Amino acid sequence: MSKQKENEQKSGNPVIWYGATGLLLLATIVVVFFAWQQNQSATEATMAPSAVEDGLPEYNVQNWIKGDPDSDYRLVTFSDFGCIHCARFHSVVEDFIEEYGDVISFEKRHYPINNNFHSRLAAVASVAAGKQGKFWEMTNLIYYNTDRWRTENPEQGFYGMAEFLELDMEQFQRDLYDEDITYNVVRAHLAAREFGINSTPTIYLNGEQIRAPQSPDQLYAIIFGEEPAPAE
Repeated sequence: MSKQKENEQKSGNPVIWYGATGLLLLATIVVVFFAWQQNQSATEATMAPSAVEDGLPEYNVQNWIKGDPDSDYRLVTFSDFGCIHCARFHSVVEDFIEEYGDVISFEKRHYPINNNFHSRLAAVASVAAGKQGKFWEMTNLIYYNTDRWRTENPEQGFYGMAEFLELDMEQFQRDLYDEDITYNVVRAHLAAREFGINSTPTIYLNGEQIRAPQSPDQLYAIIFGEEPAPAE
């Protein structure tokens, strides 16, 4: 992605700040984390369907697929919203789909490095937006506005993004503080860590780990085993 295009995307995603109760949210996440440790075996039956596909770890957060969900080329990334390399790879995939169409199935899985508070909350915010049909739109805003939420009160930035997307704010706030959503994001992180994932982005194509491509053409070559035909 060109620097000009990246700047255009950033400038096109304004954020309005809101007041919020960060301590309450932090306390909720701490409670959820310890609940996970104490009740893991008792909750196995409640996992959302998804995941042991292509040898990847189980994923108990709803899947959001970009592209063709029935494609023979299944691209899965474990990513952290605070990771600059994840943002770059996300841009590569966005440009790839724009240029070549829906020829792949692209799934983003949340993996906040070290289960850190800010990236975990960003993951929850994207899920909350997804409940209102705006997962990918929120994902773009989060990646392109890291300065808005990597602060002492990150939820303020997420409220602004939600308003920009014209979400139901009462529902978004409830979901941002929803213990089940946070719980599932934490469990997904721990399952991936147990699987052996320890860096982001970690990318799989049909179950085989690949290096992060630096351009849409490079991704095309990795997927199809050949360089794209030159534009006429």
